[in-house]
Amino acid sequence: MPSLTALAPRLVQRARADQIATLFTQWPVATGSMVLGASILCTVMWGTVAPQLFAAWMGAIILNQAWRLWLVRRYRAAAPEPARRARWGRAWAVGSMLAGALWGVAGVVLFVPGDPGHQALLIVCLFGVILGGINLVAVYKASFYGFVLPALVPLIVRVAIEGDQLHAFIAAVMLVVLAFILGFGHNLNNVLTQSLAIRYENVDLIGELQAQTAAADHARAAAESANRGKTQFLAAASHDLRQPLHALGLFAAALAAKVHEPELKSLVDNIHASVDALERLFSAMMDISKLDAGAVEPVRCSFPLAPLFARVDAAFREVAATRGLRLRVVATHTWVDSDPLLLERILFNLVSNAVRYTERGGAVLGVRRRGAFLAIEVCDSGIGISTTERERIFDEFYQIDAAERHGEQGMGLGLAIIRRLAALLQHEVEVESASGRGSRFSILVPRTMPDEAGQFASPALASSSPTFGGALIAVIDDELTVVEGMRAWLAQSGAVVVGAGSGKDMLTALGDHGRYPDLIVADYRLGGGALGTDAVALLRHELGLHIPAMLISGDSSTEAISAMREASLHVLLKPVLPQELHLLVERLLTHGDEATAVERV
Repeated sequence: MPSLTALAPRLVQRARADQIATLFTQWPVATGSMVLGASILCTVMWGTVAPQLFAAWMGAIILNQAWRLWLVRRYRAAAPEPARRARWGRAWAVGSMLAGALWGVAGVVLFVPGDPGHQALLIVCLFGVILGGINLVAVYKASFYGFVLPALVPLIVRVAIEGDQLHAFIAAVMLVVLAFILGFGHNLNNVLTQSLAIRYENVDLIGELQAQTAAADHARAAAESANRGKTQFLAAASHDLRQPLHALGLFAAALAAKVHEPELKSLVDNIHASVDALERLFSAMMDISKLDAGAVEPVRCSFPLAPLFARVDAAFREVAATRGLRLRVVATHTWVDSDPLLLERILFNLVSNAVRYTERGGAVLGVRRRGAFLAIEVCDSGIGISTTERERIFDEFYQIDAAERHGEQGMGLGLAIIRRLAALLQHEVEVESASGRGSRFSILVPRTMPDEAGQFASPALASSSPTFGGALIAVIDDELTVVEGMRAWLAQSGAVVVGAGSGKDMLTALGDHGRYPDLIVADYRLGGGALGTDAVALLRHELGLHIPAMLISGDSSTEAISAMREASLHVLLKPVLPQELHLLVERLLTHGDEATAVERV
């Protein structure tokens, strides 16, 4: 990621001033989250200490938020100019540090020795508060560090001093999660600052357009170029955010597979769920940037809808059942002309929305013939969409008012991604809905006839039985945490991992091991400017074998995607969900040279 020093200082200062202003506008949300979290903690830990201590702690939480309200009112009355907001930011950071310290005190005072159940609940509550509020505090670095460190470090120390092996392991895991939280928050703040600074640069360019009529055409072209550069920059800069999040997901998946003790199961499940949600939200944001940057190129083919429908059914049937809903997937033998991976993303987003915003009844996925086209339809009995909101639902971050009644409303990016993917595939999207009467989303796709082989034409969606046991997998990545994460995650499936930071180092490591690898997994950008494509080519040449290989990349820029596509290797973009990585590794170990097309996520 380019350094902030590469941008004009005045733009960075304006961006940081805006971030400080955001802190003061978020006071109601921050206070509500703080009080709600404190209430939940008091409820689940009731009876572990005297009620007077709970009352005193809750009173201190409320008193700190009351002081912040006084600070907010003074800030609004002063209405400081951007250049004078720094001292207000420091004052807010003091409040964040006090809030974090109060949570840190709770982590020590409420820790119950010899009671694993209450210990697990305490850890889940504190980490839940931090992960749930990361988007609120990460907007300002001083506030972020001032809250996270005092809140979690005392708890980690208290767990560690229990002295036994289990608590030492738990403390080590918590320390790893804390390190990734700090890294993610730091990088997220940098991206936000740079995005705001680039936005102000565009605003300044537009101002010059208005002030200098004679240079209007030139200034307009510069502004459009700067906007395109911002989109491509966000796609490339996402590497610094993808890297730690990718490793964190691998560690969380490995931990979930190893821990079976009932008293720790809820802790591990909550950590895994939080990481999974964070990865999906981040991927959705990066999908928008990647599509706008033109980094996605559809690969159309003729294929049957039945396997795709089966995957949708498997992914959402249980989710619908847990909400008391019925998901019906109507069987079909029709074939269509599209990109199977991108069409699957569209259907997954549509069905996910249908299940999320339906309280009673259910959803149906099926097809209708319309001449030379098929209308793939997702119908639900949910909250519906009013006529005035029907077009706005495809805008980024927009959610209809009724969605506020639902606890898992997401970020409002699903339909924005659907519209971009449909436009890329030249598929028309239709919406029929009325408020309170459910919705029908239709995707019009060209209908085709089955091929002579009668098989699915795209290897990207094939499946096979697990073949991890005994496989030797060469992992090439200059980030040690990623190598260790892959080792921990793959070991649970019986695979043996040999790690190295470059192609030459991998040859040495394999020589020591005395065995050829069954699969190569390489990061695209390695240390010293080296590329994963070159490392794969080196291993294949020196070993004299066409070893199955895949790339994992945090760079989604147009240039990087094109270079990886030319290498004819499978590619997964970070952060990679463990189940997606599992599917591709399984397929490459099973099919080898038969699976050589580029994977896109």
